[in-house]
Amino acid sequence: MEKRKIERVEEMPVFQACMALALSIEKNSRAFAPDFKWLHSQMLRSSESVCANMTERFYSQYSTEYLQALYRCRREGQETMTHVRYAMAIKQMSDEKGLALSKGYDSALTKLASLIASIERKIRERGKAKAGRPSDSS
Repeated sequence: MEKRKIERVEEMPVFQACMALALSIEKNSRAFAPDFKWLHSQMLRSSESVCANMTERFYSQYSTEYLQALYRCRREGQETMTHVRYAMAIKQMSDEKGLALSKGYDSALTKLASLIASIERKIRERGKAKAGRPSDSS
């Protein structure tokens, strides 16, 4: 079975998963007490950064640039999971919602790790230029 070429970042399953998680974070953190508005903001920033970083470099010319963005996405995803755990610990988020988000991020970060490994393998095989991408000079 031949894999279909992904033309837009929004077509990537890992992007779709991370976007759904960011929207869930936004919805579930709205009810935080006023004293924890900072936590709501931090959770939103880190969860949105995963998608934003993935989008920013998806369209880059070189695989190495994209790879660095994916490493950044992984760090932001881990940061978001830390915020979720903290929100659960201080009872700003229910265990049920927090565990569902954690499970979702575990799954998304596993997909991201597979994508990173695949890109690293392709870089070793054919260099840093992305396949099928025109250079700036053409």
